[in-house]
Amino acid sequence: MKMRYSIIPSRATSDPELSNGAFRTLGALCCFTSSMGIAYPNQTTLANVRHCSQSNVNQQLQQLRKLGYIYDLVPKGRKRRGAYQRGCRYYVPVFADDPIPSWELIKTDYVAETRKASHDYT
Repeated sequence: MKMRYSIIPSRATSDPELSNGAFRTLGALCCFTSSMGIAYPNQTTLANVRHCSQSNVNQQLQQLRKLGYIYDLVPKGRKRRGAYQRGCRYYVPVFADDPIPSWELIKTDYVAETRKASHDYT
C-alpha cells in the first residue's frame, strides 16, 4: 500500500455508537483522502484494504453516513463499462459541523500520488 498513514477524525475514537468494523473502514477510507477530506476509493478497494467483503464495507459505510462521518458527493468522470455508477466520492469532515466544500473547491482538489490506490494492499 502506498499510503503510510491515515488521518481520522478524533471524535470517532470515542464514539460508542461506532462499531469496530466501521472505525476500521473509516481508517481505510481516510488513507485515500485529499487535503480537503475528499476520497475516491470504491467499495471493492476498501474491502481489499480491510481484507473483508464488499457487502461488509457497504454496511459499514451506511453506518458512517448515518453518524455523519462521511457524506456522498456527486461522482465525476464517465461511467466505466460494467460499473454500477460513475464512481464513488466521499467527503470526510474533521469536525461534525464542517460544511461540505463548494463545487469550486472540489474541482481544484488534488490527490497526491502517494494517496492514490495501488493494487498492493499488504
